[in-house]
Amino acid sequence: MAVERDPPDGAGDTGVVRFPQSRVRPPGAGAPFKELGPSTLAKRLGAPVEQATGHWCSRCRGIWYGYLLEVACPVCGNRHG
Repeated sequence: MAVERDPPDGAGDTGVVRFPQSRVRPPGAGAPFKELGPSTLAKRLGAPVEQATGHWCSRCRGIWYGYLLEVACPVCGNRHG
């Protein structure tokens, strides 16, 4: 059986330790992203937008849509996210 004890002074917090990066905004976070459209494969297969997965291209600073295992941006060819 647990015994309830009064917390010491100043120890009324939840005990959550926050990471210092939790309040840092990434560079360009306020800028809107570009809509890069679907990948070539998604266009060829006629995939509905609901079945596509969004992928981020850091070079174009936008989101393109395709299948899960596709990695190349349809605009610039970037393969590193």
